[in-house]
Amino acid sequence: MMRCYILLTLGCLTIVSCGDSDGGRISTDMIHMPATASMIEATAQSVPQILFTASSIDLGTLVEGQSATAIYEFSNTGEAPLVIADVSTSCGCTAARDWPRHPIHSGKKGRIEVTFDSRLRPGLNEKSIFVVSNANPSTTELTLKSLVIGPQSSPIELESIQNTDSNP
Repeated sequence: MMRCYILLTLGCLTIVSCGDSDGGRISTDMIHMPATASMIEATAQSVPQILFTASSIDLGTLVEGQSATAIYEFSNTGEAPLVIADVSTSCGCTAARDWPRHPIHSGKKGRIEVTFDSRLRPGLNEKSIFVVSNANPSTTELTLKSLVIGPQSSPIELESIQNTDSNP
């Protein structure tokens, strides 16, 4: 009797494990780098290339507690579809909110939306955004800059803001 229960349990586990666990989502398994250190001879293969219109965005001056959004626009200038596997940030105050979850075909454009929360971040801020894709190189680093002023801001920071605003 115990043997029947074990066989029945194993059969159920086998059936359940055969389902589509991805749910149609893009995974990092789709990323393939055609040239690796283990390859002796590089093969001529079409690859995607990600080209950003700006790799650094300056949000300007923010009052502490404000949130601001930056949009990094890019295009696939390569010969193959571009797949963005992940977008991560260097700090919890910066979040990648929106990016394409589908392949970007050659010649097409896309955008990555990043939000910066200035709470508890007075002073100069420079945050990194890491875009992982099937392009070469596989990781592209973007930067986000901001000057956050708050109740504890120093007179030197406030003076530099006034000088910047008065210069055309």
